[in-house]
Amino acid sequence: MSRKIGLGKKKELNAELNLTPFIDLLSTMVCFLLITAVWIEIGSVEIKQSKGTQAQESKKESYDLDVVFNSDKKISLNLKKGSRRVQRLVVNESDFEASITQLDTLIATKIKNFKNKAIDIATATVTPNSKVEYGHMVRALDVLRKNEIINIGVLSASGK
Repeated sequence: MSRKIGLGKKKELNAELNLTPFIDLLSTMVCFLLITAVWIEIGSVEIKQSKGTQAQESKKESYDLDVVFNSDKKISLNLKKGSRRVQRLVVNESDFEASITQLDTLIATKIKNFKNKAIDIATATVTPNSKVEYGHMVRALDVLRKNEIINIGVLSASGK
């Protein structure tokens, strides 16, 4: 038996790796990704810079609007300047369709023309009750968009 002198019980450090299967897998994945990239749908999001580079567009005052669903038929509108509420309106109709119509009317007449001055709604937040149907909340979002309110957020109302 011939032993190599000086190596002891240590293994050799030279290991041979077969990279061919890895390269085959990698080239297959690249081809798959290039072919499927055709079906990726390109979408756009309407974004408007809130402060900064553009000159002041108008002299409208900027307010925030909170839309709170207490139920399907009762909706509270809170108009805020900063963190202070300046006006509260309540929509309380006999059915949901009448409530949405009343919501649209109030936003167009009383909110957008606060104190007989045209105002700008910077952001609007919708807080649905857990018992409010998803479709009803979407209808309220549509009413906000119809009244040219762009920056809309939805808050979760856990436990309500």
